[in-house]
Amino acid sequence: MTFTRGQVVVAELRTAGWVEWLEERAMRGRQAYMDSNQSKAFAEFLARSFG
Repeated sequence: MTFTRGQVVVAELRTAGWVEWLEERAMRGRQAYMDSNQSKAFAEFLARSFG
C-alpha cells in the first residue's frame, strides 16, 4: 500500500518478509565494498545492534 501527498510518495507499507529481504540485500551490498576485516566487523556490529 502506498500513501501519497499530491504526486509524491510519502509512505509505503510492506510485509515483514519483504523488509527482511531488503535489509539482507542492503547489508550484502555494503559489505561488497569492504575488505574482509571490515566486512566481518560490520556483520558483528549488525548482529549486536539488531540481534
